Amino acid sequence: MQKSVQVDPSLIEHPVFHLGYAKQILGEIPMDIKQDLSAEDFKLVFNTPLAAATLVAASSGGGFDMIKELTSASQFMASEAKKGGESGYGELVDSLLAAILGMSKDEGKTLEMQYEKSQDPKAMIAQVRQTVVNGWAVVAALPGADGFAKWVLDVARAAALAKTGGHFGFGNKSEIDAQEQAALDDLAGIMVVPAA
Repeated sequence: MQKSVQVDPSLIEHPVFHLGYAKQILGEIPMDIKQDLSAEDFKLVFNTPLAAATLVAASSGGGFDMIKELTSASQFMASEAKKGGESGYGELVDSLLAAILGMSKDEGKTLEMQYEKSQDPKAMIAQVRQTVVNGWAVVAALPGADGFAKWVLDVARAAALAKTGGHFGFGNKSEIDAQEQAALDDLAGIMVVPAA
């Protein structure tokens, strides 16, 4: 038996319907973010979590600690992906994680964002931040955007909480410093879910 759903006609003019989400909003089919977005938009969304982690990791100096922080963020993402659709962040994140798990290494490489080389760290950070802004612009109006924002912030927080400092493993600390907190606050300011 087909369920009947009343839809406000004004919603049909909403851009989400034109992106192929009508049936997902009505709960008829699960989200498949890779199929539902354009290739360019998917690339932005794909790069958003690690761009956010990079923004946080670069905020307090970079170097070897940055590698540890980005590894920690990647491990957090992998642990969420292994939950197989049960991340707790919602269908949008679960769909992205499923798409990531389903792609080849070569496909993942082609999706990586290419940044303009610069000797100025601030210019590089600005490019990475713009990736987050652009990725969020794609996601903000989609169902589950709030879960995506929380997940991206948690990925970035995992980078900030990586044990860093010290020498040869001695004296490492796992705490968020002032620069990392400022970067996390900036990310939270970017990823505000618009009011309905």
